[in-house]
Amino acid sequence: MYESRGDTGMIVLDDGSRKKEIYDMWQRNFHDPAAYAMFYFDEVYGKNEILLNLEDKDGEETLKGMIHLNPYVLSVKGRPVKADYIVGVATDEEFRRQGVMRELLVEGFAKMRSQGKIFTYLMPADENYYLPFDFRFGMSQTEQELEFLPKGEKEDRKYSFSTEETEEELKYCACMENNVKSTMFDIFTEISLPYLHRLTKETGSEFGQIIYVRKDGEYIGRFVADAENDYLILSQIFCADRSLREEFLREILFFCEKNYHYSRYQLILDPSWEDVVKKPGPDGDIRWMPAKKVKIIMYRILNLERLGEFLTSDLDGDTDIFVEDGFLKEQEGCYHFSLKEGHVSVTKTEDNNPEGGRIAIGDLTQMIFSCTQEGLPETDRLTEKGKEILSGILPLSKSCIMEIV
Repeated sequence: MYESRGDTGMIVLDDGSRKKEIYDMWQRNFHDPAAYAMFYFDEVYGKNEILLNLEDKDGEETLKGMIHLNPYVLSVKGRPVKADYIVGVATDEEFRRQGVMRELLVEGFAKMRSQGKIFTYLMPADENYYLPFDFRFGMSQTEQELEFLPKGEKEDRKYSFSTEETEEELKYCACMENNVKSTMFDIFTEISLPYLHRLTKETGSEFGQIIYVRKDGEYIGRFVADAENDYLILSQIFCADRSLREEFLREILFFCEKNYHYSRYQLILDPSWEDVVKKPGPDGDIRWMPAKKVKIIMYRILNLERLGEFLTSDLDGDTDIFVEDGFLKEQEGCYHFSLKEGHVSVTKTEDNNPEGGRIAIGDLTQMIFSCTQEGLPETDRLTEKGKEILSGILPLSKSCIMEIV
């Protein structure tokens, strides 16, 4: 049995015997609708790894905190990479601010690294909690609300919509989506038949649907429709033909209004849709509200040497830089960064006086995954040579991760 002792308790890997305790902690902390919690514990629990922080007093064990490591296959620069999506981060109120979650995260970093994971990621409820653990934002999404105005416009009859597809059709949809996204993103979640089946169950648990879209009988994209309060939320919106994106959005909106009659909608759009985000104001049957950009996914590097295999550069050169990591000691140390003919090599060395200076792993994560124009963080501890080399690494800044769990 996996077990590690910390200052606040014993860290163990759930073996299935504590499912009821874990479920109860999940509901105490997240208050999910029963149908959604049932989906998670029927479809996700058991396929993931859950680290638990237990307190042992007089032979009785009390569950104090937990983190869930949900496995995904991501495409990184066109290559499949296994990565854990951290969810279910919870500490019961009586045990908070005692270091319980710190120990769980540190143990999780070490465990994932030992399994060969290159990085991990999460969707923070509060970014300020994760910044000290060297997570940095690497993806933003656009959220735009709208209202329908009854002016009588009609959808294009060339478009058709369905909620059920054959296994062969789903395989085709997944393959097309992966092929298109590989031309648009540095990092994205690979779509597969099991992925789509699970998503169908997940959306159904919240009375939503995946809707597949065709034009002239040919598959062109999909989206998820999910009611929340007074809005119908449309997310995971994918259109295979970039030239048809504005038309595609309009047609799925007309379809939803015809079938669901919500009048008020919210679009959740990945970064590739930025060029079709609408300016606020009336436009035919639709009144667009101001769009907002929301930071959503944070990354954390676990294995810098292996990550280097996926990086590219726009200059040639090399230097040694000391990388500080206060939570993953196996990663801390001096690295030789070599940039040559567009490729990047990162190799750990024994240099104690690196030419390039020093940088914290959080700052390096920001530089590599940044989804903004912030560029290299300000630091006086990098030399000019170090800044030059790190600035020459092209960031993995185009991400598409839209999953909740």
